Amino acid sequence: MATLTLEIDNALAEVLASSAKREHKPLERWVTERLELAAMEETALANGYPAGWLKLFGAISDEDGFGSPPRTPMRPVEPLNLEW
Repeated sequence: MATLTLEIDNALAEVLASSAKREHKPLERWVTERLELAAMEETALANGYPAGWLKLFGAISDEDGFGSPPRTPMRPVEPLNLEW
């Protein structure tokens, strides 16, 4: 596992610490999760996904009318006559 050391100003450090505390997470874990999300976004952009796609993931529920389409009745099929 790699280690990353950052020099940031005190105001930013306080904001990050406050955000981590609000989510009941250690600062290191909170920052790591944010970096992982940023890396996912950058990889997605490089692969042609639109910016902000990750925030939309799971935004549409089944109640919004995006269920499976109606199906037509099945046609009868002759049974297989397997003789060994």
